[in-house]
Amino acid sequence: MSLQMILVNREKELDLLASALTECAAGRSKTVVVEGGVGCGKSELLETFAEYATVRGAVVLRAVGMRSTDAQPFAVLRQLADQTGQGGPDPTRPPTEHDFLAALHRMAATSPVVVCVDDAQDGDIRSLHHLLQLAGRLRSARLLLVFTDSLHLPHQDPLIKTELLRQSNSLRIRLGPLTEQGTAELLAAHDGDPRDPALVARLHSIGAGNPLLLRALLEECLVTGAGTPSACGEPLVGGLYGQAVLACLYRSGSVALEVGHALAVLGDAGTPGLVARMLDQPAAPLDQNLHALRAAGVLDGTRFRHRSAAATVEADMAPARRTALHRKAAAVLYAAGADSPAIARHLLAAQRAVEPWELIALRNAAEDALGQDDAKFAVDCLELAHDSGSDESQRIEIKMRLALVMWRTNPAAAEYQHLPGLLAAMRAGMLSSDGLVMLGKLLVAHGRIEEALEVIARCGIDAPATAPESGIHPYISSLWARYGFPAVMFPEEVRATVPPAPDPADERVPGVHLLQRSAESLLLGGGGDDWAASAESFLKVATLTDAMLGPVGSALKALLYADRVEEAAAWCARALDESTRRDIPGWQAVFATTQGLIALRQGRLEDAITSVERALAVVPERNGSVLVCGTTAILAVAYTELGRYDDAARQISQPVPEAWFKSVHWLGYLRARGFFHLATDRPLAALADFLKIGKLAGRWGIDHPMLVSWRTEAAECWLRVGEPVQAAEVLSPQPSEKFPGSGRIRGITLRLEAALAPLSRRPELLRRSVEDLHSSCDRLEAAKALADLRDAYQELGDPMRAELARRRAWHIARECGAEPLCRRVAPGRREAPVPREDTTPAAAAAEPAAEPGGELTRAEHRVASLAAYGRTNREISEQLYITVSTVEQHLTRVYRKLRITRRHQLPMDL
Repeated sequence: MSLQMILVNREKELDLLASALTECAAGRSKTVVVEGGVGCGKSELLETFAEYATVRGAVVLRAVGMRSTDAQPFAVLRQLADQTGQGGPDPTRPPTEHDFLAALHRMAATSPVVVCVDDAQDGDIRSLHHLLQLAGRLRSARLLLVFTDSLHLPHQDPLIKTELLRQSNSLRIRLGPLTEQGTAELLAAHDGDPRDPALVARLHSIGAGNPLLLRALLEECLVTGAGTPSACGEPLVGGLYGQAVLACLYRSGSVALEVGHALAVLGDAGTPGLVARMLDQPAAPLDQNLHALRAAGVLDGTRFRHRSAAATVEADMAPARRTALHRKAAAVLYAAGADSPAIARHLLAAQRAVEPWELIALRNAAEDALGQDDAKFAVDCLELAHDSGSDESQRIEIKMRLALVMWRTNPAAAEYQHLPGLLAAMRAGMLSSDGLVMLGKLLVAHGRIEEALEVIARCGIDAPATAPESGIHPYISSLWARYGFPAVMFPEEVRATVPPAPDPADERVPGVHLLQRSAESLLLGGGGDDWAASAESFLKVATLTDAMLGPVGSALKALLYADRVEEAAAWCARALDESTRRDIPGWQAVFATTQGLIALRQGRLEDAITSVERALAVVPERNGSVLVCGTTAILAVAYTELGRYDDAARQISQPVPEAWFKSVHWLGYLRARGFFHLATDRPLAALADFLKIGKLAGRWGIDHPMLVSWRTEAAECWLRVGEPVQAAEVLSPQPSEKFPGSGRIRGITLRLEAALAPLSRRPELLRRSVEDLHSSCDRLEAAKALADLRDAYQELGDPMRAELARRRAWHIARECGAEPLCRRVAPGRREAPVPREDTTPAAAAAEPAAEPGGELTRAEHRVASLAAYGRTNREISEQLYITVSTVEQHLTRVYRKLRITRRHQLPMDL
């Protein structure tokens, strides 16, 4: 019989047992102890040897030690005696020594006798003592005693282990783990590829050479297929590998099981000292069990070899036991001076924290987690601290922090989960002055301006002055105090100018005087260049944190409203990229929404929709949030400009939550709805929306064109219904001369002033409007002004200038995708000659005059395209870096080749 075919990597041990049997057959009794870790194959080795001995003619008697049979003191001996026919009817009394000895003599006289006792460490004391006495008395008999003993695990009688090895004729065999070669052989036996060194190494690392664990691992994770290499997947929690680890723990005894439980809970923080403190046991016996579990391949040091094993062991515990161990782990880690996150993880697992040090650890862990951009862990810590705390003022403070931190994961959830409770605490008088200021910032950050004004009123005029955010220019700080970011301030110089009480007839919310005076003295006293310079200086040094989210957003919008649109787009893209890289979805939503607003301003309508959809995609919960109010407004305007009126209608026909009515974003929603009504020829409905914006803006103290646009839109509605006097009246508070630093506001106002001006003045006003809007990067508004300029020239009987204005308007509208505006100024279609590839503009200038009907050169095509677009000769020369004279020469040749005589006849297809 080939022993090698049965076992893997155990040839040496089998040879030693075979030699012992040979000595036994020669008349020399022998005692063999096979030691090894749990699951290392001792039982399999013993069974294989028993079969081998039987084939060689030996009589084999088998018994197994079992701790569950402690109530039967002669259990092992009775198992053996039953096989000799000497067992008695009384299980509490052993077979008589004389009868059992006589039976062994009779059997040994005809053949060797092999007594196999598996798991001797669990055998009953009396049986083992009887067997050892027999071994001492039968030295010349053909008797071989073979015991298997789990390494490092204690016997019920500590002297047994010594007695087993004290015999002069004893042999000790240490059964170690399989080598990598043995692992490869076992892999081959399971149809794996033993020639894959990476696979063999991985299996050997996880299974540690323990045959039980390796077989479970192979059964669970080995993936093989015809013609494909083997692979080892990840063992799952509760899978065969995890169950095998559990079996090793249970077979190692109750103390070893407790050690395994403690280490599973402690995870990477486990040390022998911490385990001893967790279990309230001396270190020495625990060390013995740690050695046993290492020998079994269950542990590597004080860690399980795979996370699924630790998770399986933890899941196997009773819930109460698991909770108690996690609380105990938190306590011993705290006593050992561990860091707060390690302590907090156990408190979270236990879902309980009542001691003051536990609450402190949770809050400290939250701040540490935020430094690592782990917002979910921070929120979990703060929520447990909030729910476990008994001090109401501390709970409010934690809730305030939660509302800010949840901006990282979900601004909408932060709003509806925490702001209602904070507002209730404010109205109950439970917030300190600092708490009121923080709540004001949170409300403004969410755009809930009416409630923010309520907070300001409760702060009172005599509240301590709150300086602008560090590094933020006062103009920027004040601007976004009024428009949607947390920078509420009460400058000292304003207090003396604020009346002691508001006028009872004033419909505005209490506190609006203070907010308005602050903004008028700071915001309107500065110019756009000042804001832009301050904003860019700040953005160059700002780091995105929870506290800096608002100021960074403030600076971005300051650039946008100072007409530094390209700079705003670049800085916003950087902030969005950083938020994405750091995987902070709430910030991604904020900056993607801002990016959509910037794209809308630039006339990139499809990009605006894409950005807003990205913002909504990363925020899983948004029902009822004012964040959606702002994104809905951007989408509705973009769809309307694109001519996708059904999509726009779907945006503004959604149910409107009550919270939106008190939000600054509601003004943007009303503007989008009015814009849609105006585009679909319902000017009176649009007018109602724009006038409502004006009323709310006045009530909230933010009626300034830089913050809220409604007067120009309302004027356009009045003009549409044939009421120029009403249009002039609504437009009169903001003449174009009031905005020396804002080209966009000035340009839009000039366009409306032109509609009210005599025909002779319109072209000049509209040309100025186009220049201002072009310089402020508002392409769509510039195209609208060009369309009006076309109409003015037509009425004046100047078709050539009208055509040039129309072409420029059509080009811009087409690039933006604004189909309604394209249709308004649509050109006639005409095929243009295909340009040929040849020279640079400078080289083309030296070319001889072309014959009529010839092809345009590349240089001529560039000049003709810009001229068809409506650019002047000087503008073309500046853009192509050629002289005005060269432009004129190119155009002369273009006219000849295309057989036209005037600029406005240039085909739009160029």
